[in-house]
Amino acid sequence: MKKIIVFSSIVIFLFLSCKKSLTPPSKEVVGPDLTQNVKNINEMVVPDGFIYSGFHSVDIKVLVDNNVFGNQLQRIEVYDGNPYSTGSLIASGSAKFSEPFEARVNIKNALDVLYIVKVNPDKSSSMQIVNAKLNSILVDGLGKGNSGLGKSAPASPNCNTGCTSTVTGNTTVNVNNVNDVVCIIGNFSGSININNGTVRICGNANISSLNLNNSSQLLIASGAVVNASNVSLNTATSSITNWSNSFFISGGFSPNGMVKNYALISVTGDMSINGNSDVLNDGTLNITGTLNCNKTLTNNGTISIGTDFNQNGGGVFVNNCRFTVGRNANLNNPITNRSYIRVNQNTTVNSGGTMNLFASSMFSTSNITFNGPAIGNGGALIKVSGTTVINGGGNLSGALQFCDANGIETNFGTIGGTVSLLCDMYVPTSPCNPEGNGTPAIVDTDQDGVADEIDDYPNDAKLAFNNFYPNAKEMATAAFEDLWPSKGDYDLNDLVIDFRHNIITNANNEIVKYEGEYKLRASGGAQQIAFCMAMPFDPTSIEKMDGATIETEHKKLVFQLFDNSKKELGGWNTVPSQVAVPAKDYRVTFELSKNIDLKEFGGVGAFDPFIWMNEKDKGRGYEIHVAGNPPTELADTKLFGYANDDTRLEKEKYYLTANNLPWGIIVPESFSYCVELSLLELKEKPDVTQAYLKFAQWAQSGGELYKDWYKDMPGYRNYEYFYEK
Repeated sequence: MKKIIVFSSIVIFLFLSCKKSLTPPSKEVVGPDLTQNVKNINEMVVPDGFIYSGFHSVDIKVLVDNNVFGNQLQRIEVYDGNPYSTGSLIASGSAKFSEPFEARVNIKNALDVLYIVKVNPDKSSSMQIVNAKLNSILVDGLGKGNSGLGKSAPASPNCNTGCTSTVTGNTTVNVNNVNDVVCIIGNFSGSININNGTVRICGNANISSLNLNNSSQLLIASGAVVNASNVSLNTATSSITNWSNSFFISGGFSPNGMVKNYALISVTGDMSINGNSDVLNDGTLNITGTLNCNKTLTNNGTISIGTDFNQNGGGVFVNNCRFTVGRNANLNNPITNRSYIRVNQNTTVNSGGTMNLFASSMFSTSNITFNGPAIGNGGALIKVSGTTVINGGGNLSGALQFCDANGIETNFGTIGGTVSLLCDMYVPTSPCNPEGNGTPAIVDTDQDGVADEIDDYPNDAKLAFNNFYPNAKEMATAAFEDLWPSKGDYDLNDLVIDFRHNIITNANNEIVKYEGEYKLRASGGAQQIAFCMAMPFDPTSIEKMDGATIETEHKKLVFQLFDNSKKELGGWNTVPSQVAVPAKDYRVTFELSKNIDLKEFGGVGAFDPFIWMNEKDKGRGYEIHVAGNPPTELADTKLFGYANDDTRLEKEKYYLTANNLPWGIIVPESFSYCVELSLLELKEKPDVTQAYLKFAQWAQSGGELYKDWYKDMPGYRNYEYFYEK
């Protein structure tokens, strides 16, 4: 029947095509409205070729341009964000002066930048930030020195979508409605008053007065240039978030709300972090005057203070990277240092000003006076180039080395027995610590050419480096509909499974081992579902497979994790009225008898998770792959083109409907999935587009808009449709 319908459609098409030449052209076809969500998934108009991928492949080549370490191997690392903040490792491997590091990595489409780090055998390091949107990245000159830290995450906003109004020119902006989003483009000058709502700045703005009250937020986009005076951030629920490298505040800054900096903020004058304030710096914060910390300050990037730093009562300061003070530091409340602090003149630790110093951290100063304690946790260094005074309340304790090149001049306090007064502790230089201290002993226990300090497996000569998808900390999710080749209800919860791959390489960047973690979280379909994973390996080269069963009928590796999701999970985990069951964890490992060069591999994300229907009337041939992935040799190709399926092998269109809707997707982080939407007592049954409110706009734009549609952000979700047990 279906073939007859297709033939009839062709005849009608030819007839209309002939008729079209005799009549004037109709009005131009208008594409989907990308400013609005659809009412249901059937209204989606998705461009051909879109495969619902949340990540893309990037070829990376890193050249080492110095030979300080001769032929010793150096470690190259690729991070998806600031490694001194929230960034996670994606890939790693070896390089040396004559041999670059080359790899294909798979990264989230929502990422703006990648961080490339070179770690030397002595653990000193340098870093470069590169554009993550490119398909090919060449890093040349990473060995020349340390690169400044920059923005990590999330992605910068824009002024192309989601704006309720757009402003430019010379005017005053007043925003009073919490749902208003005012976007400033072009050249703007004037004052901005936000009592509720949001202002995004994407152009060049000269702001004479900036006031934020109540639940208000200012977002400064990447590429914007902002000069602001009289900046007032007045309430704990108001916020300023900056992605620009050109945000200048004149006349000082005393925030009482939230400040998040992912790029560069320059303050001309003093800065006081006041009673309701919470300041997070992931980029660079330059202050020409004094910094007074009266509340919460977290530094994951670089903070440079022109004059003094005062840690006052109520102040909470955590330093995870580089913090430099031009003149004096006065500590009246505890501080936490996990990396590098430099005070150019005098440091005074008062009775309430405990210095908590953690492993491999360094506090460097010209002169220091202790009226309060310093505590070392895991091995830390205080380095003094001038005078040390330890008064009666001074107390040095813990795993701490106190290095005063001239010796301690005055001591009326206490120095614990675990404190060393030598100056030989090794602290490597890094993008956070340009000073460093001491000389390390380079050890290679397993004699594989990779020093222990940079070897993930220092006691195993066969293994050296880890490479992850999606990254070292998170798991990705594969989510499926199970009624293929029919559409189903499109709640994408018939099988929900998290996974993370680790491709382990040796000192020569050859793949020698695989470790996979899997977590079955939901089995919302009525059918018994089997889960498999296909990988771009020769199945004859696989040794010691544990945790899964290899299917032998394929040209590439395919293994099965389980054949009955209902039996494995013991419940649905999609119906709120039912008792939730624990997710089930799996671990799969295997080794390769023939090593593969990492640069010749298809990328850590080049895998194909798929399911098949383990039912009497179906069976192994009923494969369902994520959109764009081809069938295996065991798929029943006679099913292609039936019901709603529009798979066309000759056009490499796989597992999509005629309107390019999928049966399976991969989300590059753990996916919050839907409840059984068909069971909700609603007049119109919702689908995934009504749960994830930006999903349709992402797909219909071909992935250009809302690349982070899956995140838990304001306006992105309808929470009543999510399974939260």
